[in-house]
Amino acid sequence: MHVTIIEKSSGGLKLSVYSENLALVESDSFNDFYTLNFHLQALARKHGIEKSLLVIHDKDKNAVDLSLAHDENSFFVS
Repeated sequence: MHVTIIEKSSGGLKLSVYSENLALVESDSFNDFYTLNFHLQALARKHGIEKSLLVIHDKDKNAVDLSLAHDENSFFVS
């Protein structure tokens, strides 16, 4: 299972995707959710990611949300 970490802040969105061995697969920054969600779905197809633990850290609210993405259609952040 891959691990996908998304850091939300007033400055934007930061994405880090790690493999099953916790090696960094990809890292990028985005200005909006639309672009991030499109990129997440493309990444799932590109790297053949079937399952991922989504860790969403909202720095402004100091909150963390966890979810499990089972296929490319569930790689979605709001």
